[in-house]
Amino acid sequence: MTLNAATLAARDWLKREPLYLDTETTGLDETAQIVEIAILDAAGNALLNERIKPSIDIDAGAERVHGINAAALIDCPSWPEIAPTIEKILKGRTVVIFNAEYDSRILRQTAAAFDDPLNWFDDSKTLCAMYLAADMYGATNRYGTISLLNACSAAGVKWRGNAHSALADTYATFDLVQQIAR
Repeated sequence: MTLNAATLAARDWLKREPLYLDTETTGLDETAQIVEIAILDAAGNALLNERIKPSIDIDAGAERVHGINAAALIDCPSWPEIAPTIEKILKGRTVVIFNAEYDSRILRQTAAAFDDPLNWFDDSKTLCAMYLAADMYGATNRYGTISLLNACSAAGVKWRGNAHSALADTYATFDLVQQIAR
């Protein structure tokens, strides 16, 4: 994809008035679950910014990245308590996610850990801002992609909050897509 094609793609995404989503998790493996989720609307307004109590321990490496520990989640809702709200927001919508494959997998894994089939998520369309950014600014790693930090740096996007919090990362993704569309 050329620079122009990435810009055109971003403009097309914005016409769809997508939502934006990011999660922080217990880890990276096939049992990882959400510990924090944020969702923005097409105008950049926060629709959800919630920590979630997982059914498994948080990996020490994940805790070092996002700074969320088990003690911080004691009084937080679990997936069954927050899932209806997430469904109401996302069902049937276009959702922009930086690394959509990963966050979609984590949504499914979290739901599955609580015997929730997450069937409604199939009605949503996900768009991956990570690949859009790699097309615009070039891949910067061995996977042929670009990190959110590197993409924001290349785009001149200023962080709103600390990287590796779901809300700050969601704002960064929102601002990044807006910048690519320019």
